[in-house]
Amino acid sequence: MIRKRLGDALIDSGLISKEQLGQALSKQKELGKRLGKVLTELKFCTDEQIAQALAGQLGIPFIQMDEAVISPELLKLIPETIVRSHTLMPVAKKGRNLTVAMADPLDAFIVDEIRYQTNLEVEEAIAPESHIVSAIRKYYGAEDVSSALKTIRKESESGAPKAQGEVSAFDLMATDEAAVVNFVSQLIRQAISEKASDIHLEPEEDHLRVRFRVDGVLAELLKVPKANQSEITSRVKIMAEMDISEKRLPQDGRIRAKLTDKNVDLRVSCMPVVWGEKIVIRVLDKSALNLTLRDVGFENEMLQKFENAVKQPNGILLLNGPTGSGKTSTLYAAINFIISPKINISTAEDPVEMQVKGINQVQVKSDIGLTFERTLRALMRQDPNVIMVGEIRDHETAQIATEAAMTGHLVLSTLHTNDAPSTIGRLIDLQVEPYLIASTLLAAVAQRLVRRICPKCKQSDVPPPEDLADLQMAQLGITEKLEFFRGKGCNSCGSSGYRGRTAIHEMMTLDDAIRRMITGKATSSEIRKAAIEHGMVPLRKCGIYKAHHGITTVQELLRVTKSEEI
Repeated sequence: MIRKRLGDALIDSGLISKEQLGQALSKQKELGKRLGKVLTELKFCTDEQIAQALAGQLGIPFIQMDEAVISPELLKLIPETIVRSHTLMPVAKKGRNLTVAMADPLDAFIVDEIRYQTNLEVEEAIAPESHIVSAIRKYYGAEDVSSALKTIRKESESGAPKAQGEVSAFDLMATDEAAVVNFVSQLIRQAISEKASDIHLEPEEDHLRVRFRVDGVLAELLKVPKANQSEITSRVKIMAEMDISEKRLPQDGRIRAKLTDKNVDLRVSCMPVVWGEKIVIRVLDKSALNLTLRDVGFENEMLQKFENAVKQPNGILLLNGPTGSGKTSTLYAAINFIISPKINISTAEDPVEMQVKGINQVQVKSDIGLTFERTLRALMRQDPNVIMVGEIRDHETAQIATEAAMTGHLVLSTLHTNDAPSTIGRLIDLQVEPYLIASTLLAAVAQRLVRRICPKCKQSDVPPPEDLADLQMAQLGITEKLEFFRGKGCNSCGSSGYRGRTAIHEMMTLDDAIRRMITGKATSSEIRKAAIEHGMVPLRKCGIYKAHHGITTVQELLRVTKSEEI
């Protein structure tokens, strides 16, 4: 390959002028940055334009990093220090030829160095610098976390003094275990960057395992030396204002962290287990505060029905589903839909996950007697129009919620049931009279979260016959042949084929016939059959149509729904 300087190559391609190059070179001398970086900061061009122009000028391949699937074996070929310092990634190996995507393929020195390190022939390719940086973060981890972990490991291996057994707050703060403090901070930053909902710190016999839950699925991030376990758990407990001397009982806490220009709320749970203390950090996603009902996953006719229910002046609207199915986010979206200076909205939550401007939120504290029941009774004296209850767990809460609906208030809450019609049976189990249910319940909505297909690598798919059989489409009245989709896996989605989540729903509204069945003490299965006859779309059927429209996959539907939910 004929070597040119970057500036000359970009001028020859017509991407920049000589005047712009001169200005960029002056700025480069002042800042000490790479020329390509300076050109993008001056907005003379983008890093993608630079990469495409160089690919044409130099006659080398342009790599779409989003579509590259990089195996662990490839990652081992080039030392991580070289990958990070020179912004490059191995992307393919065929025989003795190694294809390397580089931000600067004009760097002859590093090409020779890779050839020496790997004993392979290097085929240069180019990719936008920002895309390579994203790939490095995905495959090697955030640089700050990686470097913090290396510091911890180095201290462990060098025999640097460690706190043994019990670690007091005074010791930690006085000696300032900088490596541990830095590691925990960078770990939280990476979790937020990767949109993880939870961080799991799990003690095992010979190490501390760290896992992130992204899009509802747990994946191992790294393993930390056992010698550092005590410092790390103590650091998190200090941040969450827990008692670090108490290692025998579960504890809950909260962290408010500042990340550049925004505050992030974290909920922390600590539980004693066999090999130490397990900590789970829930990252509270404040983007839920701005969700619309359409963002949550409601569409078309079901969206209209839900909006109509939320706009009613009184009654009860219940969201149903297992823990982690997004019920609270949907309740916040419902509040966003109706919030107004003209109405008083109050909530009773345990815990208050998101602080919403314009509404009155109460944190339930059962340990001091501030239960859901007591909070609701107090809220009833606060002139509310709308009351949101985090969860109806017992007879007293269910009874007061029903009374509130009967006296002209709109009540929004959640229950743990498998489907929408089972709401009736659950309320009866909580000793709510059937006639009260029939007269106050506006609608019951079952919800599940499914992973979205990655838009960058979505393609048509023919699911295995056994998966199609398990969907039981004929029983759902679907007779036409439907096209389905999947993500083949790319760098953008970490080779999973999924990126983000959405909800599927089953909404049962109450008409006169359903109300008569409730007062007549019909079974949940009888009510379900009647609701479907009256237009209720079953949970799985809703999901099938979302799979058909390329939003999710057949495999996701089978993962989150049961055959009874048809």
